[in-house]
Amino acid sequence: MKPSVFSRVFLASLFIVSVLIVNFIFSPIERVLYLIKLKPEVEMLNVDRMSFRDLNKNGQLDPYEDHRLDTSQRVENLIQQMTIEEKVGTLFHPPVTVNPDWMFRLYSLFVDGGRLTESEIIGQHINHFNLYGNPKPQKLARRLNSLQKVASRSRLGIPVTISSDPIHEVPRGGGVASFSLDGFSKWPSQLGLAATRNSDLVKQFATIAKEEYLAVGIRTALHPMADLATEPRWARNFGTFGSNNTLSSELTLAYMDGFQGEVINSRSVLTMVKHFPGGGPQKNGLDPHLYSGREQVYPGGMFEYHLKPFRDAIDNNLAVIMPYYGITVDQTSENVAIGFNKELLTDLLRGELGYKGVICSDWGIINGRHWGVSDLSKEERYVKAIEAGIDQFGGEKDTDVVVTLIQKNSLSIDRINKSVRRILKNKFDLGLFDNPYVNIEEVENKVNTDRNIALGRQAQKQSVVLLKNNSILPLEKKLSIFIDGLNAKGIDHINVANKLEEADVVVVYLHTVFNGNQPSGIDRLADNVLSSIFPNQDLDYSEEILQKLNFYASQKPLIVVADLNRPAVLETINRISHGLLGTFGVDDEVIFGILFGDSVPTGKLPFEIPSSMSEVMDQLEDVPDDTKYPTFEIGFGLTYP
Repeated sequence: MKPSVFSRVFLASLFIVSVLIVNFIFSPIERVLYLIKLKPEVEMLNVDRMSFRDLNKNGQLDPYEDHRLDTSQRVENLIQQMTIEEKVGTLFHPPVTVNPDWMFRLYSLFVDGGRLTESEIIGQHINHFNLYGNPKPQKLARRLNSLQKVASRSRLGIPVTISSDPIHEVPRGGGVASFSLDGFSKWPSQLGLAATRNSDLVKQFATIAKEEYLAVGIRTALHPMADLATEPRWARNFGTFGSNNTLSSELTLAYMDGFQGEVINSRSVLTMVKHFPGGGPQKNGLDPHLYSGREQVYPGGMFEYHLKPFRDAIDNNLAVIMPYYGITVDQTSENVAIGFNKELLTDLLRGELGYKGVICSDWGIINGRHWGVSDLSKEERYVKAIEAGIDQFGGEKDTDVVVTLIQKNSLSIDRINKSVRRILKNKFDLGLFDNPYVNIEEVENKVNTDRNIALGRQAQKQSVVLLKNNSILPLEKKLSIFIDGLNAKGIDHINVANKLEEADVVVVYLHTVFNGNQPSGIDRLADNVLSSIFPNQDLDYSEEILQKLNFYASQKPLIVVADLNRPAVLETINRISHGLLGTFGVDDEVIFGILFGDSVPTGKLPFEIPSSMSEVMDQLEDVPDDTKYPTFEIGFGLTYP
């Protein structure tokens, strides 16, 4: 008998309350336990008139503490001193929540009872964390400095590496695993950067984002996405550089150069390029975060086409890469998720492509999204993933499980050492062992500065695509406009009509198409909750929206501004409108500036816009821009006379 909605809600509420109670009882105990394990503060050693951090507190200069030595020497010395537990700790990359909103707070409680990050650093020897939450820059910098101080008081003083998904999106411009954090400069989505077709601008964005990351202590960017937007229905098209593999390669390299620089050093932020070997060709456009979207397919035989941006990134000093969740159906002898596929990770990625860096799994492949290997035990999944080539596990923290596997000889210490070497190399190259702290006083001078804000807004302007103009744009400033979906408050020279009949023109903003949720595919609470983030396959606007637009168009000249962080069917809107703009995450002020001619639209579509859902259904998931009669082709974009 299927449980009622009421019983489901009751049980979920009971679980949450129980977790809260357990957290309230055990958090103080956990805090005391980690405090007991803390070693003394790190002191400075003076040798040959130079200063060094005595990370292991033994009063002498060990090779791994000596910044005069090359990275390989320091890595080998440190590995010799590490216990099995300390080595295993480096293999995990769970979240750290700072100023979490209700969703992140609930996630933390749901996943691990809200465990203290400090306890994970000292008790589990974990030293990589993925930022969750929405902290202001100075608060974030303080928190990350405090974690570095705790890490310095571990036995060997191994510093933590903090990573983050994109945080520079305009508030309404983001999507899955892409955020807009308060206090950071605002830029268009990655897809919007692609619409500029300007590699210099992409590098400029990456350089500024890097400086803002460095200011607060973030040292790994969990981006860019080198996936290709060949399947219009896929929920994560917004995070790509579009459908063309040559353009994606060019912009991915510019992105990497901005974040990392020519050489990875103390002024670099690592780029974790994802999702190898290209996560765009999802069967029917369904995303593999959910069981329903686990299949990645190549009906057009375009596997190599999707691989190109990753080949080029590897040749550009790529230090960290992330495979996707899906199963590359019939591309290898075993149909298992990429994170468990040795032919893809070891034979192709390390062998054929010559990749030397860290392979970090996507988040939760062991305890959540283990497609194709769900019949294996947790222990067996860890063994299979590590033997396939995974070095580090995103979102996981089962250190005790992996330690036991080594002790039982189910995993060899030699194999673990290979991963640890790769991971430690990145830490040393970033200079974290020599100075992991940031200057709190300098944060406000480096983050969200007037210069950064202005450049972000300029990039937004360049990302806007003019799709149609029946001699109506730019608008004359004397015209009265009726606005639906935009906010003109505080913007000069706009004459806003309060009633439709008083207006000369109607301007409507449409959010990215989201007509319901992708089905999870399995009845599992976590997946059912996660499914609410992912849209279903429908790219048509709802009948309600189309009826409203038809009414507006029957009364006044209609201008539509459509956010296209996911392709939409625009055929009807194109027919009834006098003007049509495509955006990829821009501020209202930027939109009005374009409408009234303060800025000239120059963006070009990074993918085609289909004319109907029937044509979308007929196209092949791995083939770029292959609908028969697109409303607008890739690269299309008008400008003002």
